[in-house]
Amino acid sequence: MYRCLGSNNGKVLLAILLLLCIFIFVNRHTNDIVEHTSIVNKTALPKPLRTFNGEFTTSKAAFKASSIMDFNVFDHKCKIPRPNPFSEDVMGIFEPPKFKECADQPDLFTVRYDLKERQYILQFNKSLFVQLFPNISDFGCACHEVLRDPDDSLTWKKGSIFSGRDWIVPRHVQGIVVECFELRNRSRVLHRDAFSFVQYPVNCNDKSDEERSRTYPSVIMLGIDSMSQMNFQRTMPLTAQFVRQLGWYEMLGYNTISDGSLTNMLVLLTGCSPQQWQHYCDIRQRGCLDALTYLWNHYHNAGYQTAYAEDIPTFTFTRRPVDYYLNPILKAFEKIMTKVKRLKYDYCLGRKQSFRYVFDYCLQLVQRFVHETPKPFFGLFWTKSFSYDDFSGAANVDKDFVSYLEQFKEHGLFERAVVILFSLHGQHKGPLMELSSSFLEERLPMLHIYLPPWYRKQYPKIAHALDVNRRRLSSTVDLHITIKKLLLQVRPSLCFDKICQECQSLLDVIPDKRRCKDASVPDHWCSCEPYSQEPITELIKILAKVIVYRINQFIFSNNYTMQCYNLELKSVLRVESKINFDFIGLQVPPPDELERYRIQFTTQPRGKFRGVVLSNIQANVMEMPEEHIKRLESHDSCVKDPLAAKYCVCRPST
Repeated sequence: MYRCLGSNNGKVLLAILLLLCIFIFVNRHTNDIVEHTSIVNKTALPKPLRTFNGEFTTSKAAFKASSIMDFNVFDHKCKIPRPNPFSEDVMGIFEPPKFKECADQPDLFTVRYDLKERQYILQFNKSLFVQLFPNISDFGCACHEVLRDPDDSLTWKKGSIFSGRDWIVPRHVQGIVVECFELRNRSRVLHRDAFSFVQYPVNCNDKSDEERSRTYPSVIMLGIDSMSQMNFQRTMPLTAQFVRQLGWYEMLGYNTISDGSLTNMLVLLTGCSPQQWQHYCDIRQRGCLDALTYLWNHYHNAGYQTAYAEDIPTFTFTRRPVDYYLNPILKAFEKIMTKVKRLKYDYCLGRKQSFRYVFDYCLQLVQRFVHETPKPFFGLFWTKSFSYDDFSGAANVDKDFVSYLEQFKEHGLFERAVVILFSLHGQHKGPLMELSSSFLEERLPMLHIYLPPWYRKQYPKIAHALDVNRRRLSSTVDLHITIKKLLLQVRPSLCFDKICQECQSLLDVIPDKRRCKDASVPDHWCSCEPYSQEPITELIKILAKVIVYRINQFIFSNNYTMQCYNLELKSVLRVESKINFDFIGLQVPPPDELERYRIQFTTQPRGKFRGVVLSNIQANVMEMPEEHIKRLESHDSCVKDPLAAKYCVCRPST
């Protein structure tokens, strides 16, 4: 047959075969791009620009504007860009803070634990006292005990005076404040410090607990409020380096569901949406939070010891929710210890930074129930005092944070426990909101999950799933399901209600065709649609004026004109438009022919905002939901309604 073909036909056949080979190669290469989502999109078409007659065109300028872009996630229905944490614009405003130490003298008291007697001993360094106070010969010290009453409330018991000796802490004591003073003038306090204690539980079966600890992994959650993936790399490089070790998995597609810590925390701990718990009861009413079912309840019912600690209270419970609950102890300390505020929150409580009480408590739990007498335990340890109001604040505690992780490692935590280092959302006000990456800074909190060696060996499919899911879209709801799934691995007979149809555990491979809706992420908080910067044109200024008009309309219709200024557009700072991709990663026109603009602007009087507007070819505003308008700078609140407080630029009070 080949000989019957003319020479031209032979060339045609060879050309067809060559084209077929090229097609197969390109197709395989494209699939690799879709699967391996950390890509450089070199094949992207220049972004189409709309001409005055409404048609799409391309140009060299458009191709130049379409900068090469890295992605955290690059799936069929979700494409999350990967901003540079160390870009010039952010490093220009980032300066590690210099804070004064909470105490200007070394510690006179230390605590050690007698493993044989299972008791804490408070040790007093008398020689150091003499060095610090050489002119004080007549002094005394006293311990004020924090006791738990039968109704779970805490009370104070003033201790007797002692001088220069160690003190055995009774097993019923939850915490103490110790102080030294002149005996002739007790109002002159020379030294004061506070300590909490994880007392060993009574009436427990150590043998049974030890057997379960061999197959039941402890689950430890370490949380830092308002910490994005990028800001974590930027402000806590030592901690970021620690979690790059074997066994850690960084979830780059982890997307917040809200900018509120309370909302996110309740979703994480209960799996319920705001609509569900609001239908059940009003969380502002006393006792409502006690009636909800939390992750720690499931673990407690499975035989785990449970713990919850935070430096700044997020919840108020009327009864103790877990076996080991630090919050009431810290509240008792606050009645005696001096506090130092930084911005909005208590940065120092007495001699220590507030977050240290949380991680000292966690360390005691690790010592008691991992290192000394293995017991499975579930603990959530949440901090916000150094990170919530200042994006650079975490840089001040990075070294200390790693020190705690190293101590956890020394006590065997990473041999026995699943450890989750996480946040719930990024910064939503302050200097970061002025950057090109501000949209993603809000929406991409950091999430790192650690599996111990024995767990990875026993459950290789889980380790594989986490590795794949590093670059798949996930959410707070998925994290909730993941923590439940850890319990199902050891207690498969347990039954949990389905939270949402498409939400799923990170311990199973997430589909690569996932949308934000599937992960229960609201449209406004979805990071799956990348944006690129555009020039500020007259059209953009008109759209910005429309956003200002919408703000004024809201203030007027809700009768806040007496408290709030009527605003005018001052200047447009930045505008970005949504980039549209097809399923193989090529840029295409908007499928609905609506351009989506993200506009950052200032107003007169003072005010800085960002709004998202959908506009058609005729520059008509087709959609602009009120929740898509965000206040970017810190501001005073003169109205109670949360939405109005966001829009309101307050008039001077008379």
